Amino acid sequence: MTAPTPMRIAVVGLGPMGMHHVRAMADVAGARLVAVADVDRARADETATAFNCRALYNAADLVGVIDAAVIATPPEHHAAAAVPLLNAGIACLVEKPLAMSEADCTAIIAAAKNTPVSVGQIERFNPATETLFAAGIAPADIRAIDVRRHSPASGRQVPVDVVSDMMIHDLEIVLALKQSPVVSVAAKGVSDDWATAELTFADGATARLSANRKAEARIRELKLRTAKDAFHLDFMARTVTKNDAPLPVHLHDALRAEIADVLDAARHKTKPRVSAYEAREAMRVAWRILGAITS
Repeated sequence: MTAPTPMRIAVVGLGPMGMHHVRAMADVAGARLVAVADVDRARADETATAFNCRALYNAADLVGVIDAAVIATPPEHHAAAAVPLLNAGIACLVEKPLAMSEADCTAIIAAAKNTPVSVGQIERFNPATETLFAAGIAPADIRAIDVRRHSPASGRQVPVDVVSDMMIHDLEIVLALKQSPVVSVAAKGVSDDWATAELTFADGATARLSANRKAEARIRELKLRTAKDAFHLDFMARTVTKNDAPLPVHLHDALRAEIADVLDAARHKTKPRVSAYEAREAMRVAWRILGAITS
């Protein structure tokens, strides 16, 4: 069988996350990095030279050049970068958070009506997360979820609040697991540093989430309880246990799997694992959490 023609792909935004994508492209089957784009012309030129591709300085200039794009600009610019590409039929992987306003999230969803767009919720591609989702847990059976995502202070300047930056990973996972409306939100914290939230679902189940970027230790874990089973997921160790017994986890690189997912959706016009609609639902809960903190 003849291998499919590699899809021409570009990375828009060459900050730390964008550069992770640029480096990953070489190892993604069916992908060919043909361009990079950044408003910092020197950075775009330097990266293009290093990775033997074309440098552009505006996302809209990629129309006609590529088949798919990774949008890794600052979140407040996601819609401006993605919408022209989606309108031109170019599939996009938009890094998380999807956007910083309801209007921008909705603009991306509207532009993606006939074009696949996925959102960079990379923890959904963590092998341990995949194992948990494959464990056959019925959403209605879930009674409680407890998630912690903590990091020591890094000195890195992050222009996004801790809920949109860190907790959003776990919000999307919790909503995908539970598949039930959130009827109440309680939260406290300091949005630049830490936040804790308790969600109550329509059936009375609860989820507690904690995110902290000035913690004493690095922790990435999820605990889930049903009426008869208890699961524990360690995102860093990439392990899952069910009632303290380990479940088999098939290891792979999450970032490369995430890129392959959007390319597969683009080829076959199928739904990516995390759609813009699902990402907007997670952001709506994030905004409720932030509102509870400020009030």
